[in-house]
Amino acid sequence: MSAISRLEQPGSQAPLGEALLLVGDFWNVLVLQSVFLGARRFQNIRDQLSISDSVLSRRLSSLTEAGVIDTSPYQDRPVRLEYRLTDAGTALWDVLVAMWAWDRHWITGRHRLSEVDLQHLDCANLTRPVFGCGSCGAIGVTARDVSSTADDQLWASLVRRRGRRSVIATEAASSTGILGDQWSILVLAEALQGSRHFGEFQSRLGVSPVTLNNRLSAFVSRGVMTRSSVTDGARRQVYRLTPRGLDFFSITSMINRWAQHWLADDGRTGLTITHLACGEQIQPQLTCNACNGRLTREAIRFESEGTPLATSWTRDRLTSAPA
Repeated sequence: MSAISRLEQPGSQAPLGEALLLVGDFWNVLVLQSVFLGARRFQNIRDQLSISDSVLSRRLSSLTEAGVIDTSPYQDRPVRLEYRLTDAGTALWDVLVAMWAWDRHWITGRHRLSEVDLQHLDCANLTRPVFGCGSCGAIGVTARDVSSTADDQLWASLVRRRGRRSVIATEAASSTGILGDQWSILVLAEALQGSRHFGEFQSRLGVSPVTLNNRLSAFVSRGVMTRSSVTDGARRQVYRLTPRGLDFFSITSMINRWAQHWLADDGRTGLTITHLACGEQIQPQLTCNACNGRLTREAIRFESEGTPLATSWTRDRLTSAPA
């Protein structure tokens, strides 16, 4: 049995599907980011995210039930709780680091974490993580360097449990917006699998033409995909991922690895990713672009304007935790 609570009964959902349902919720991702960066109390998280009490309460309850957040009281009358990451939640550090790196590289202008830097403590330099394969040590691995096979159960189960609400209109430019809209992440994942035509996406995902057109159009307008006619003057369109879209592969790979460790009893997540250069299943890892050393959760620290932020994976040396 998995080390954390299953979202459904065993066997009813592919492990990667479970992981995407957990971290593929817009508010779940933002709540996890806030706790990672040191927010511990309800009011701190609420004020940081400008989220309603009811929505935040539901997300904290679901994350606690799933086993990625734990609670401890800091006041008895009335009872008030602090929220901290469990081991399973802490293990999501590389997913959130990969998301931060994607946003820093591809989003222009100010955004929520635009002024947050990442320091590699081993070399004392600010770093921009580089994705690689831990099986062979290669760095700079991209979606073009792998082959992947998805089980039919993975897409079918995700389609059945997709969320009805969408944040695509306002948040699709960020990694949180893509990951937090379940149709968007499904369309992007299918594009990474090789789908190029409208009909391919529709038949594979069972998505309505209107919903699919909205997602594809949003990706095109935000530079995640390009759209062109198959031949001059033809009405049939072909969609291709841009470097920005291809780079999202690092995030999905990290989520897949997390699902393999924390949700898969047999190591199978529903998605197999093989690194073509070494012929092995990819073992995602991040390296420092300053020293080429492997990034570990104990050796990184987020900071804002030179001031370290408290991070749950270095809880033994917290430097500043919000009151």
